[in-house]
Amino acid sequence: MKNALENTEKLLEFAPKVGGVFSLSELSSLFNVSNQQTLWATVKKFEAAKLLKRYCRGIYIAKEFDPQILSAKVRTDSYISLGSALAYHRLIGTESPFLVSCVVPSRASEYSGEVNLSYARISQALCFGTTILNNGVRLADKEKAVLDTLYFYQHKKSFHFNVFQDIQFSLLSKEKMETYLDRYTNPKFKTFVRNTVYGKV
Repeated sequence: MKNALENTEKLLEFAPKVGGVFSLSELSSLFNVSNQQTLWATVKKFEAAKLLKRYCRGIYIAKEFDPQILSAKVRTDSYISLGSALAYHRLIGTESPFLVSCVVPSRASEYSGEVNLSYARISQALCFGTTILNNGVRLADKEKAVLDTLYFYQHKKSFHFNVFQDIQFSLLSKEKMETYLDRYTNPKFKTFVRNTVYGKV
């Protein structure tokens, strides 16, 4: 009983430090439990008490959690982009709080739960233009978020906003856009971006 109370106190104290998102290895360290069966049993008790909930394999969430941190822990090679980054930078209106859109250099995937996570695949060479937020999560800057959106639009990805009308292109740095565009090899894509962002010349 005493051990259970101690673990509960540890969990409640530690949750804000990890954004309410725990990996199994973090729970193992937190509870000082190395035995897999004992760890599972301990986690099950917290699930029964509704203090933890399994989100996906190896990832658990507390009652209150940070969706951005969840997206980063589920896929550690990801960065937030597309509509989620555009909304963060106020280039579009609000994005759904129940969706975090990300980009990864590995296979694409989707997760559903309290928050839905979407991971679109892009080549490693095009994983640039990100900043680290205070919560430790990687986020595309304004220009890269727009480039990612236009890139996936050309690859037939649909968005809930109008790519041509709803994005505030006037808030972008033309100099940075051109620097970023140099990294893309497809001349048709470059023309598409320039025509969309700057208007047809």
